[in-house]
Amino acid sequence: MKKWPILTILAIALVIRLIFAFGWHEIWWDSGVYIGMGKYIYSGGESGLWEHIRPPGVPIMLGFLWKIGLSPELFGRLLEIILMLGIVWLTYLLAKHWFEEKTAILASLIIALSPIFYYLSFHQYNEIPSTFFVLLALWLFVKEKYLWSGISAGAAFIFKFAPGMFIAILILVLLISKKWKPLIATSIGFGIIAIPYFLWSWIAYGSPLFTLLAAQEAIKKVLGCNVLRYKPWWQYGWWIVFSETKIHLLAIPGIFALWKNWKKKHLLFALCLVIPALYFMQLHCRDYRYLTLFLPFVAMLTGLGIVWLYEQFKLKKKYFVILVILLGGMMLSTSLTFYYSNEQQPSITEEKYFSFLQGKEIKGEIWTANPVITAYSDDKIEKIYYPVFDGGVSKEFSEYLESNSDKIGAVFLDNCGGGIICPPDDLECDVQTERMIAKLDEKLNRAYDEQSGRCWYKVWVTS
Repeated sequence: MKKWPILTILAIALVIRLIFAFGWHEIWWDSGVYIGMGKYIYSGGESGLWEHIRPPGVPIMLGFLWKIGLSPELFGRLLEIILMLGIVWLTYLLAKHWFEEKTAILASLIIALSPIFYYLSFHQYNEIPSTFFVLLALWLFVKEKYLWSGISAGAAFIFKFAPGMFIAILILVLLISKKWKPLIATSIGFGIIAIPYFLWSWIAYGSPLFTLLAAQEAIKKVLGCNVLRYKPWWQYGWWIVFSETKIHLLAIPGIFALWKNWKKKHLLFALCLVIPALYFMQLHCRDYRYLTLFLPFVAMLTGLGIVWLYEQFKLKKKYFVILVILLGGMMLSTSLTFYYSNEQQPSITEEKYFSFLQGKEIKGEIWTANPVITAYSDDKIEKIYYPVFDGGVSKEFSEYLESNSDKIGAVFLDNCGGGIICPPDDLECDVQTERMIAKLDEKLNRAYDEQSGRCWYKVWVTS
């Protein structure tokens, strides 16, 4: 087949994203952190905030945009869209390498119109960049460009720690194949990116693995996915079929087709599907967006199953074109429905809260329980919520406030972003939080106090 099918899919993927790219989009918690970290990096700590448990890839990218005078919100979104097109293209190339053209077309179409990938295209998160570099690493690997493959795997790790597992997958495949020189080249490539990061962690925190272990510990305590939205181990399978597309049920005949036509090159594909899926299933914290790391391989398996059934019926070529059009229409409808069901509308109360610092000259430290503040201000921000809000963090800030109120210029608290939601097993947390608010009322002045639905937003400033 000619290139027009994949070029058409790429064009559709681009157009349906540009339709919404320039409109208003809520800045999520992690996006606020990444924007704040980017400002912190490029200002030498004079602006933004810092969280050592976060991988530095997205902050470096967004901070650079901020440094050169571009909006990290808008242009970060546009970069996500560009990288998403890369994911579609690489899914096509890899599926074509492992299987054939028809499977590649179907897999790339499914990924281009995936609800979760579509939704994440408008937010500055690390799933799309890390998945892009994982797929790029795999493509370079199958093209036997081992050094560059390792470098790309290292980039994926710097954008999100979990994709670091793919360097282990690549090394395992090379070990099984007894390809020693490629193994060394791939490892060196990964080391070029990863070793400087580990050295920095060692120098800054006393251990090369400190940030990774701290991040793992923080994930175990996150209320959002561990308590408030806890999901069972099989939830990813449910999301793949009943939220992404029911077409993924055809991955079942795809497994049969893979087994029936197994080749040595399919080992890499199988490991890239199974190992990330098993890793995320065993985590207590299960989030929809985590499946993006293995979703391209699920899409390939689904495409393989569709092609296998198509070939069993020995249908004419025109029916495959009709099938692709119908699949595209169904996936597009699902993605748009998912987008409209989940994308939040602007809240005037919330926007006033986040933009409170704009046009104001605050003298003293600025503390917040919500990092999204950093997307609206270039001030340096101190964290109340970090790494996980509990009675201890609340008490510690109250004690700091008692003896250092003269140093504080403003304090932001809200109960909607998740920053001051107490763990259910922390019986003292609510009490300490009330004491903290009372202490703020005693030491500072409330300058903003609004309610929107169940959410309240409060700002204290010095008199």
